[in-house]
Order: sequence, then C-alpha cells, then structure tokens
Amino acid sequence: MQDVRYAFRALRHDLAHALLVVATMALGIGAAIVLFSVTYGVLLKPLPWPEPDRLVRVMESRQGGAPRVAGTVSNGTYLAWRGSRSTVEDIGGWMSRTMTLTGAGDPERLPIAAATPSLFTVLRARPAHGRLLDAADSSRRDVVVLSHGLWQERFGGRADAIGRAVRLDGQLHTVVGIMPADFPFPSRGARAWIPLQVPEVAGAGGVRRMSIFSAMARLKPGVSRAQAAAEATARGRAAPDPGMAAMALFGSRAPVDVVIAPALEAMTAEVRPALVILLAAVGLLLATATANVAGLQLARVTTRRRELAVRAAIGAGAGRVARELIVESVLLGVAGGGAGLALATLMTRALPAVLPADFPRLDAIAIEAPAMLFAVALALVTSVAFGLLPALHARRVNLVTALTEDNLAPIGGTLRSPTARARAAIMIGQVAVACVLLVGAALLVRTFVALINADRGFDPGNLLTARVPLPVDYPPARRTQVLEAVTERMKGQPGVTHAAFANALPLVSLGGYTAFTMRSPRDGVELPIEAGQRIVSPDYFGALRLRMLTGRPLLRTDNATSRSVVVVNRSFAHRYLGDRPVGARLPWRGSRAGSPSGREGRDWEVVGVVDDVRQVSVDGPAQPEILAAYAQVGVETLRAFDPVIAVRTVDDPASHVTALRHILREQDPLLALDSVMTMEDRVSTSVERPRTYAVLVGAFAVCAVLIAAVGLFGVLAYTVAQRSREIGVRSALGATPGAIVGLIVRQAFWVTAAGLVAGLAAAAASMQALSAFLYGVQPRDALSFVTVAVLLLAVAAAATVVPARRAATVDPLKVLR
Repeated sequence: MQDVRYAFRALRHDLAHALLVVATMALGIGAAIVLFSVTYGVLLKPLPWPEPDRLVRVMESRQGGAPRVAGTVSNGTYLAWRGSRSTVEDIGGWMSRTMTLTGAGDPERLPIAAATPSLFTVLRARPAHGRLLDAADSSRRDVVVLSHGLWQERFGGRADAIGRAVRLDGQLHTVVGIMPADFPFPSRGARAWIPLQVPEVAGAGGVRRMSIFSAMARLKPGVSRAQAAAEATARGRAAPDPGMAAMALFGSRAPVDVVIAPALEAMTAEVRPALVILLAAVGLLLATATANVAGLQLARVTTRRRELAVRAAIGAGAGRVARELIVESVLLGVAGGGAGLALATLMTRALPAVLPADFPRLDAIAIEAPAMLFAVALALVTSVAFGLLPALHARRVNLVTALTEDNLAPIGGTLRSPTARARAAIMIGQVAVACVLLVGAALLVRTFVALINADRGFDPGNLLTARVPLPVDYPPARRTQVLEAVTERMKGQPGVTHAAFANALPLVSLGGYTAFTMRSPRDGVELPIEAGQRIVSPDYFGALRLRMLTGRPLLRTDNATSRSVVVVNRSFAHRYLGDRPVGARLPWRGSRAGSPSGREGRDWEVVGVVDDVRQVSVDGPAQPEILAAYAQVGVETLRAFDPVIAVRTVDDPASHVTALRHILREQDPLLALDSVMTMEDRVSTSVERPRTYAVLVGAFAVCAVLIAAVGLFGVLAYTVAQRSREIGVRSALGATPGAIVGLIVRQAFWVTAAGLVAGLAAAAASMQALSAFLYGVQPRDALSFVTVAVLLLAVAAAATVVPARRAATVDPLKVLR
C-alpha cells in the first residue's frame, strides 16, 4: 500500500506522462477488446439452442461438384436419410425467402424462412404461444408461425392472434404459433416461418424433380460427425437418380458425397480466416503500444536515476526498487485497461454500422463477462510487460552511473549505454510493426479498389434494379402482362432509355440452371451441357449494356411464332461450340431444371454471343450461360419466373424509384417492389467485406504509425534534452547548426532504416497469409512495399523536425554557464 500511495503521488506530479501512457494503452487494449468480443461472439460463443455441440450442418456435393448455392443438400439425399437414419435424432431443412405481407397499411416485404417441421425438433424450439409447425403441416401452404416482433406489430401482442389470418404473397395463412423474442433462426431478421415442402425426386409421370436447400441435424449421443457423414452419403447414393437435374444444380452427375460440419463452424466459415488476420493485426498494434509505453517508462526511470541511486545508497535492495516501479506500471496499466474497456464499449456499439450486414452472428457481439475478464488480464499482462524493462534497468542503478551514464554517450547514436540500446531496440520494433501493418493495409486497399473497378461485363452506372415479387397464383399470361406493362410505362418516363425484366440480374438474382446433352460441333462426341438459364426481355441487352461479341441480341420479333433462338455467353461458346458458335443448334429440352416446357422437340439456334457477365463475384471463373426470350419459353418456366427489373437512365436512377412503385401499384395494388437499389450501390455492397477488412487493418496501421512517430519524437527530444551540455560544447568548438541537425537526423535515419529492413522482411514473409483476401495485386507487390517505405521515412523526417530545431538552437553560453 505504501508503494501504491507513492506511485499515485509520483504520477500526479508527472500528469502529462501518465495521461500519455494511459491514452496509448487505452488505444491498444480497446482495439484488442473489440476484436476479442467479435471473435468470441462469432466463433466461440455457443449457439443459443440446447446442446449446441450436437448440432451439425449437412452439405452435399457430387465428388467435387459443389451445389449452385453453397452449403446445401438435395431433396433426394434429405428424404432418403431422414426416412432411414440411425446416427442423428432428426434432420430439418430450410430456405430463406422474402414475401409480401398485405392487409392493413401498405404492402410490406418480410424476410421469412420456409422450414420443415422437423427443423424445430432439431433445434428443440418451443413456441411462446400456440404451436410450432408439425408433420401435418408438411403439405400445407396456408399456415404460418410469427416472430415475436411481427406479432407485436400486427396484432399488438394479443393472445387472440392465434387462429387469425395474414396474407403472404396474396395467399391467406393462418397463424398457428408465436415464437419467443430470442429465437434467432436462421437469423435475427426472420419475421415468420412457413412449411417447406420437400418434393420426391421421382414425381408423377416419370418427371424428375430436384431442389436444394439448407439442412441441419442433431447427432445422437456418442455419434461422431464421420459416422453421420458416412450414413448420409450411403443414403444419398441410394436415393433415386435425379438425371440431368443433378448436372444443372451440381455441375456433375457423380455419386453423392455428404459433409457433416459443426453448425457453428459452418455458420462462420467465411469470416474465420479474416478474424484470425485481424486478431494478428490488433496483436501487433497492442505490441507496439506496449513497446512505446515501455520506452516512455524507461525514459522516465532514467530521469529519476538520482532518486533511485539515493534509495539504493541508503539500503533499498534491487527487488524493493523494482517492486516500486512495477506497482507504478500496474497502476498505469489498470487505468489504461479501464479506459480501453470504455473505448471498446463505444466501438462495439458502432460495429453494426461498420461490419457488413451479412456478417454472421452480428447480434452475438457484445461486451460481456469474457471480454471484461480479458480486459483485466490484458491490463495486468501489458503493465508487467512495459514495467519489466524499467525495473531491470533500475537493478543496475548506482551513484556513479546515475551521474555519468548518458552524458558520456555521443549524440551520434553509437549506442554505448544499455539505456540507449534499449530505446533504439524499442523504436526499431515499433517501426517494423508499423511497416507490416501498413503493407497489409496497402494490399487490402488496392484489392478493394481493384474490386470496385473490375470489369463485370456490364455497365453498373445509371442503372436502377429491383425485384418484382408476383403472387404464386398468378398465371403465366398475367405475369408477362404485368411485367410488359411496367417496363413499357417506364420507357416512357423522362430520363429513361431502357427498361427490361428477366429472371436473373447480376448481384440480384442468379436465375435458373439447365442441363442437357448434345453432340460436340468439334468431334461429334456426346457432351453433357450445364449452364445458367437467363430468361430475358429483348431490352435486357441495352439496359445492362452487354457487349455483343458476334451475331445479334434477342429482338422483339423473337416470339412464340418465330424460330427458337438463344444467345450464349463467351464461356458457353468457348467450352461447347468451338470457333463458329453462331448458327449452332442446341437440343435444349427434357431437363426438369429449367426446361422450356411447351417447346420440347425443337432445337434452339444460337444467334449471338455476348461477353461474360459476372453474376456474383469477379474473382471466380465465369460460368456458361444461355439467354432466351421470355416470349419463347414454355408455361412451366414462366410459372416459376422470379422477375427482376433493370431501368437504364441518363440521370440519377434513384430519382425514378417513386415512378416505378407507382406504375407497379397501378397494375396491382397488392404488389410491392423488393430490394430496390442502384446497381452502383449493389456493387459497393458486394465488396463490403473487403472494404471492412481494409478499413480495420488500415486503422490499426495508422494507429501504429502514430505511436511509432510519437515514440521516435519522444526518444529524439529526450536525447536532445539529456545531451544539451554536449551539444553546447560542440557548438562552442565550432560545430555549425547544420552539423548539429545532421547528428539528430542520422540517429533517426538509422533507427528508421533498421526498422524498415526488419519490417519489410517480416511483411514479405507474412503477407502470403493475405493471399486469399487479395484481388488484382500480389502479396509481395513491389509498389506497396516501396510506398510504405517512403511513407515511413517521411513520418520519421516529420518526427525529427522539432528535436532537430531544438538541438540547432541550443545556446552554448547558457548551457556551459
């Protein structure tokens, strides 16, 4: 307690030093707490269901052929395994959808989940009111379970909501249950749950039906994931063959392979590597903050060397002196930890605005007991770390050293004294850490810029996009009537040049997929064909400004009475059609996954080739695509048509949203637009994660550079103050101001150069870990490395200006007197 009281008094007398140390540690500890909270909440915090360690995700592939939607399972495998299972208690499936809620007020688009009743059994969910979906609901389309929030909004929390009806996508659904407020499945945003109907593969009339959806199972006690995967794979291979539908949805007809992964691991797989990288970055930031504070504490101990020497002379042992310094460091560390925890709390509240909207388990991130314990541990560990060096230095203090040590060392930086060597080592380490973080930030920023400017095969500028969800009971003729009317009316709006609709739009909808067999034009060999299926209106090509490579686009004259024609993309032509794709004929028929029913028995003539369009990401291989006119496809395709609209304008596309809504309401007052955004906003949203990673690592790098600059400034300023007598003597003996400045600059240059060499070497060795996050730039990009080196040299030069000016203006007469 005597040491604590004395430390308080000493720090109060040197308040500027204490505040600088607390602020530096608060920055490092606060960033570390935030990253710990994110990592714990996303990767480590148990899922909010009973015995979450037994919950697993079920994911199917075809021996390397991944499904069109990652992490899904087919209906054949699902039904075969659920019908005869011994390793899992049950298995449930779900699909995320958006439906239009109509009734009181304007139509509202709601995120809902179509789920099998068994899913609630797997999760061991319990309703707050009413009941859950049960086996009798599997074949029904008219029941719904509401979320607690939707129940409060639509029914005011009244118990008589059970049995009432709501209208979803134009169809009445009876409310059978209300979920608790803390039921976050498949996400916090889910507002309702309806039955998911899983069709049999072998349908009526020999038709093969295939669908894919997400699935989760609960392992039986004592069963391993490998055992469950083996059983699921065996059941899936015994399921009825879906035919070419497997080619359409998996790109392969190979036997089924099922992977079983822990539910939490599967949910967070995409962000796990990024969080590891960010943890490493924040660890480097914390290390440089701790090193900077160690340098400050070492400088402070050096200024107190006379006091420490006197204590030693009157009998204080080395351990007693070291304990006093450690207690002082712990007080500073605890204060920095408390300030860091407060800063972390503020930053955590801002995370929803910083992290992408699709970041998994965002609602689980909070400053909770584990984060507070981590803050306490971090404060104690760092305080001991930055207090250890001054304590070790204090063990060597004696009267002679206290009076002579630094005054004997020349300012040129020969590192003659242990203190000078320690300070130089700390500064070299700080510069090296800042260099590594800056290189990482530079690579991520260049990746983000490359992604924004990447060629996606279409022009995203001045393009308004939206989904037009149509009721399931709309007949095909009514669907096309509404879409034609809306696009024709939009074309007549001032400022609109093109308006089109389709079943696919980049970054909006993937459309459908198809598969068939045909003879290769090259050698006549029978080829399995799999491609994306884009059903479009003729103005689609102009609205997106697609690049025609050869032939012509689809025209208005391509209708039900004309010959069947399609346009293919570059990848389709290169893979399947050879050097002369225009004029080739495709036997595009017979596949359940996207077959243009009603036109069976006809070949489709290729009339044009369009450049590849990146539907989702720009860093993956382009997929083969077929584009057909909506007027030429069959009734079944139009019935399943999920339309999107694209409007090309000469002015701000967002200014036409109101007109688009009004025109759609004129066709049907119960219709509501969904996902209305400009294409430029969609492109920006699609790179949210790269942007977030670049911003976070960049922020860490900037903080590390500032800490290093402040540390270098402090070391040089302290050096000038300690060696003022020497500088005065040099001046009196004829040294010019330029020579004095040169001494300071050389000392800063050699420290910075050594840090740069170490930092660039470490960056070259470690940046390969970022390769999975880079696009358009190599991990050892020379421009990024050179830019960082120049920047750090400039920062070092700026930190040298004030100490160098002070050294040059030392008055030798005053100093010597």
